Amino acid sequence: RDLEWGLDLVGEGPLEHETTRLARVLGLADRVRFLGYRSDPAEILGASQVFVLSSRSEGFPRSILEAMRAGLPVVASDVGGVSEAVSHGVNGLLIPCHDAAALTAALANLIRNARTRQLFGAAARQTYDAHFTLNAMVQKTLAVYDNVVLGTAKSTKVQ
Repeated sequence: RDLEWGLDLVGEGPLEHETTRLARVLGLADRVRFLGYRSDPAEILGASQVFVLSSRSEGFPRSILEAMRAGLPVVASDVGGVSEAVSHGVNGLLIPCHDAAALTAALANLIRNARTRQLFGAAARQTYDAHFTLNAMVQKTLAVYDNVVLGTAKSTKVQ
């Protein structure tokens, strides 16, 4: 409570009413905004300083890529494909799933350290540009196809 922070929660779900009630009970209603579904995530991300995804499970979350494109440091549960985009201590912080203390510590670190937020945010944008733009993804996919085709051609010649 000694840190200055505000939280914008974007999205809808079955626990929304319970979460809203909990924010009131904990005395956090003045710090937490429930924005619901938004069709303008880029605008919300552009006004943010940190992106958090504390999921129990994920495939490869597009929301993290959107945050990285916006130049935001990411704090995320180390589940599913999250670590394919987020490198702990480079462009964000990975936390164990279900570890509220680790999430609290990661957020406190970034709230207290503007320079770390800036460095992680810049690295997040660089990671996005280098690996996750449409052009980068097409080039990687073509490289895999080339490798498979050339690998097949080489093994066919040997036999």
